[in-house]
Amino acid sequence: MRWIIDDAGRRWSAERVGRTSGLVSTKHKPGGFPAPADLVRFDCQSDPQEAAREITTRAGLLEQFTESELKALLNSAPRAPSA
Repeated sequence: MRWIIDDAGRRWSAERVGRTSGLVSTKHKPGGFPAPADLVRFDCQSDPQEAAREITTRAGLLEQFTESELKALLNSAPRAPSA
């Protein structure tokens, strides 16, 4: 898990909550299979009214992302489906 502060000063946690397999339809397509991707969830710890957000990104450790990369992901992440 990583912590970031957005441009509005809110504190967010970023956590990998899943990984895609990279496998798709069994029908042959040129170019091979796509690479696996991680599903990252952002939860606002400083404002519980703020909706969680989720986005897929390259597979790997969250520690490999710079703070500016995580902020860019947060800014482009759509709201997560509510349970």
